[in-house]
Amino acid sequence: MTQVKFLPSRKKASVDPAATIAEAARRAGLALELPCGGKGTCGRCRVTIVSGDVVRYSPPPEGAAPEEALACKTAVGPSDCVIEAVEHDLAAEDRGGDFSEMEIPYKSAGPLVEEHRIKVPGPRPDDGLSDFDRTNRELGRNFGTDRIKWDLSAMRSLPEELRIDDGILAVYACKGDEGISIAGARSWKSRAKNLGVAVDLGTTTVSARIVDPGEGLALSEMTGYNDQIHCGEDIISRIHYAARPGGLAELRQRALDTVNRLIAGALERCGAAAEDLHCAVVSANTVMTHLILGLLPEYLRLAPYTPALLSVPEMRASDVGLALNSSGIVRFSPSVGSYVGGDITTGLLCTDMATAEDIALFIDVGTNGEIVLGNRDYLLTCACSAGPAFEGAGIGCGMRAMEGAVNSVSVDKSSGLPTPEVIGGGKARGICGSGMIDLIGELFLSGWLDRSGRFERIRQSPAIELEGRRARYRLAEGEKTLIDGPLFITEQDIDNVMRAKAAVYSACDLLLGHAGIGFADLSRVYIAGGFGKHLSIANAITIGLFPDIPEERFSYLGNSSLEGATRLLLSKEAREILIETAGRMTYINLSDEAGYAERYSAALFLPHTDLESFPSVAGRIRKAK
Repeated sequence: MTQVKFLPSRKKASVDPAATIAEAARRAGLALELPCGGKGTCGRCRVTIVSGDVVRYSPPPEGAAPEEALACKTAVGPSDCVIEAVEHDLAAEDRGGDFSEMEIPYKSAGPLVEEHRIKVPGPRPDDGLSDFDRTNRELGRNFGTDRIKWDLSAMRSLPEELRIDDGILAVYACKGDEGISIAGARSWKSRAKNLGVAVDLGTTTVSARIVDPGEGLALSEMTGYNDQIHCGEDIISRIHYAARPGGLAELRQRALDTVNRLIAGALERCGAAAEDLHCAVVSANTVMTHLILGLLPEYLRLAPYTPALLSVPEMRASDVGLALNSSGIVRFSPSVGSYVGGDITTGLLCTDMATAEDIALFIDVGTNGEIVLGNRDYLLTCACSAGPAFEGAGIGCGMRAMEGAVNSVSVDKSSGLPTPEVIGGGKARGICGSGMIDLIGELFLSGWLDRSGRFERIRQSPAIELEGRRARYRLAEGEKTLIDGPLFITEQDIDNVMRAKAAVYSACDLLLGHAGIGFADLSRVYIAGGFGKHLSIANAITIGLFPDIPEERFSYLGNSSLEGATRLLLSKEAREILIETAGRMTYINLSDEAGYAERYSAALFLPHTDLESFPSVAGRIRKAK
C-alpha cells in the first residue's frame, strides 16, 4: 500500500499503487472539486506533487508548473507521496433560512402524519393476546381498519412504552390508500413533538425546513451546497461518476450527509430533536432521487433514457438513511420523465397552472433547468442542462445569494467601472446568479461587452484587464472584499452564464413551438429557483434568459420545490392534486428533438441572434448609443 499525505490539511490515506490522487483524497476525507466527474476536462482538481513518484494519464493543464497535475488523471506509484491540495469546504456555506416572509401560518388540513392518543387495555392471562395484538385492536377501533403497518423499530419499543403510562400511548400515524402506517409510538408521558421536514434535494443546492403540521408553522430552515458537487457539477457528470467503482455508493452517502447535516442544523435552530421528526417529503429531480436511494442512474442517459422508477413507494427513514425518527414516514414527490422530477411536480403546487384557463409558463432556473407549459387542458414539460452558473457554482468567484454576495451591479457607461450592491451591505465575498445577470446586462447595454460575450478591447476601462487574448473584469477592489484580493469576472464566467441562459430560453421556445403559440400568448411566467428573489427581470430579458414580454407578466415563486414539499406535509388535498397533476404531464425529451440544437445555437448571443425577437432590448441598445 502507498501512503499519501495531503498538505496543508495533513490528512492521510493508504491506497493501492495505481489509485488516482482523487481516490486517495476521497479516502482521506479531503474534499476536492471534480465538477467534470473525474474526466479530466475541467482542470479544477489541480494539485502539486511535493514528493513521491506519480503516473500521469494526461498532460499537465495548460500553463501548469511541472510539479502540478490533475488529481483525477494522476496515479500514485509504489513510493509514499506528499501532495499539496486545496480542500473545497462547502459545509461552511450552510445558512439558516430567512423567516421574515414566513410569519403567516400555512393551512394545515390533513397532515401527512398525525398524533393520536389511545388507551391500550392491559394484558390479561386468559385472552392470549400479545402487546402487539392489543395495540392493533385498539388502533383498529380508532381508525376503522385492520390494515395497520409497523416497522421493526417501532415494534421493538412497544412493550416498554406500553408500561410507562398504564397503556396510554401517543401514536404517530400516516393514513394512506393501503391502510395506516405507524411512524412511532411513545408513552403519553414521554411523547415526542410531532414535526416533519420538507427537503429540496437540488443538484447544486439543498434545503431542509422543519414544519409543525399541527400548527401549520414552518419552524426553521437550513440551506447549503450539495456535497456531490465534488463529484460533478451537473447531473450528467454525476451519472458518469456513479458508473465508477464505488461511485454510486459515494454519491448516495454524500447526498445523505448533506441532507442530514442540514436537518440537524435546522433542528438545532428550533430546539427540536431527530426523534421529533415523524415524516419527511423529499422533492428532487429524477437523477438526484436515484442517487440518494442508491439506484443506478446509468440508463437515464442512454436511449431510450429509462429511469429505474418514477414514483417511489412510501419508505421508512431507517431504510432511506435520513436522520429522522427511525420509523418516520418518507415520501418522495413523483417524477414524470428522465430529467423532470418531483421538484417540478411539487413546484407546480405553488401555481394555478393545472386549473387555470389561461396558458402559463413555469421555469425552474437551476442546474437542471426544467420548464412546464400549459393550463387546465394540457401540461408539456422538458428539462435542459443549464449547469450551476445561476446558483453560483459555475463562476470563479460565484456563490449562492446570501450575505456577502454581489446581487446587483450598475456599470458606468463612460468608464466601465462597476457599482456593486452586496447582500447585507458589507464587503463582497463573491457574486451570485442574479448579480451575474445584472453585470452582463449592464456591460452589454453600456457597450463594454459585445453580443458574443467578449470584453471591449479598443476602448480602455480601468476595470478591464487584458492578458494576451484573455480579459477579465474587476468587480470589486481588494479592500472592498472579504477574500485575499479583488473579485474578478472572466470571459469564461460570462460564457458559462450565456450557455445556461441559451439552454433555458431555447427549451422554452421549443415547448411553445410544440403548442403552436408564441411568447406573446402567455398570460403568466412563473420563475422558480433560489436566485430569483434578487433578480432584475429587465436584465434577464436583456441577456436573453427570459422572453421579451411585459414585466408585469412575470411572477417570482422562490424555492417552489421546498414550498410545495411543505404543503405536502400539511395538506391531504395538496397530495391528491400532486398525483393528478403529475399524471397529466407530457414529457418531451430534448435529446429526441432535432430543432433544439438549432434553437440553442441561436440563443448563444446577447440577447439572441434574432434581435427582432427582443424589441425592447433592441430599443434600449439604440437608446444607449
